[in-house]
Amino acid sequence: MPELKASDGMPSLWVETRGDRSGDPLVLLHGFTGTHRTWDLLSERLAQRYFLILPDLPGHGRSGVPPSRAEMGIGPTSQAVAEVVRLTTGEGGGGRRAALLGYSLGGRVALDLACKHQELLSCLILEGASAGIESDDEREERRARDDALADEIERRGIEWFVDYWQELPLFATQKDLPRTVFQAIRRERLSNSARGLAMSLRAAGTGQMVPLWDAMDDLRMPVLLVVGKRDGGG
Repeated sequence: MPELKASDGMPSLWVETRGDRSGDPLVLLHGFTGTHRTWDLLSERLAQRYFLILPDLPGHGRSGVPPSRAEMGIGPTSQAVAEVVRLTTGEGGGGRRAALLGYSLGGRVALDLACKHQELLSCLILEGASAGIESDDEREERRARDDALADEIERRGIEWFVDYWQELPLFATQKDLPRTVFQAIRRERLSNSARGLAMSLRAAGTGQMVPLWDAMDDLRMPVLLVVGKRDGGG
């Protein structure tokens, strides 16, 4: 199942799988600037037990850029991932529920999917993810910043952006990683296109996301929230 074609306003997604289909299904959603390769090291261990489902999110990796910005939003993307889950765990898979793990952008997509399609999931794992910005004014400010950065990405190119992105305080601790790991992260970021990342910011940035704080109250599955010991913020 290398690619799920777009339908009904959903983006096309490139999807790779690893492990034996008889294993419990686990969907892994990467963050902004990542690809399915984000999970390579972890996948080596997880594939021994689980059937891994690894999409490239819109604007990233081999999924490319949908023809319209509307198809790249959190909602349409989560619908596309839900269809991936149905196709990979339904026919031939016994309709099993999948565990869903999402990081950052992938975490926001995962949360939206969980709020809409609990019947597909056995549990939800969110790493460094937000349920959205509740304040209308703050959400508009974030949207404006994301749009401005998207313009800069398109104007100055992917290498400029990756240099800028890896210097953000948010990623300061990545400089303590082994050099080979740090360079692999950089190469993965550079493998994306300036247009794809710019469009992802404009369509699926935190400022564009409909807040899900109230919808979370209806979740009835186990949910695990993961943050790093050295992460900043309050």
